[in-house]
Amino acid sequence: MPVNGQNAVLPFYFGAPDNQLFGCYHEPQCTTTRNCAVVICQPMGHEYIYCHRALRQLATKLGEAGFPVLRFDFYGCGDSAGETDDGTLTRWLEDVSAAVAEVKARAGLAQVCLIGLRLGAALAFTAAAQRTDVGSLVLWDAVVHGRTYLAELIQLQNEASRRRGHRQRNTIPTEICGFSLSGALREELEQLNVLFVSLNSCARILILQSDDSTECVLKRHFIDHGADVESHQMKAPRLWQPTIDGNLLVPNQPLRTIVAWTSRAHA
Repeated sequence: MPVNGQNAVLPFYFGAPDNQLFGCYHEPQCTTTRNCAVVICQPMGHEYIYCHRALRQLATKLGEAGFPVLRFDFYGCGDSAGETDDGTLTRWLEDVSAAVAEVKARAGLAQVCLIGLRLGAALAFTAAAQRTDVGSLVLWDAVVHGRTYLAELIQLQNEASRRRGHRQRNTIPTEICGFSLSGALREELEQLNVLFVSLNSCARILILQSDDSTECVLKRHFIDHGADVESHQMKAPRLWQPTIDGNLLVPNQPLRTIVAWTSRAHA
């Protein structure tokens, strides 16, 4: 139900009483009836910080287009329960399922669209492959190979250490930009490859990618599994990376593309 801008965002906790997740529910803000709700799967660690403003704006714009939207913090992240060392891919996949169940119950809808950025996109796709209620999927600069992603994180941490004048050690760091990198999470990331995941019932997929080679690999994988795929190589900054002035970026082109595509997919 539209609320005309009042109490449009509801912060709350959900999930198991002893391990609750923090979420923000964006109520639909127009009279257009949509046949699905949206769950936004955020990235992790320092990328979560840099992307937070953009994903909040995305949720607002989707709400204005008539979608009920749930943003949430994964276990051990943000304002959810758990320590940073507790976060694993296995646990975060369970969190996606909990978020899907929550938004379906709140919105009274049977179908969802999962939107994921970076590692959140890999989790969104993996979760969608295990479900039958995901009608569409948006993958924004998805992490495809966990080892490549892990190497990028380690390189970023080493560069930060060098800038601080610390000697580089030939060891895998236990934290990246102030966020813990546990041994369990590292092992799961080393095994992660979304190209090994078979598509289930989701037939409509939007790919937004800064790297054209990754875009082609993902698109070919999904088409081979019979999906209806639209892909775009974006001319936009990588908002999950630090900026020189420390500002949080809100790239309009990707946000407009996601809202327009999702609105067409669920007219």
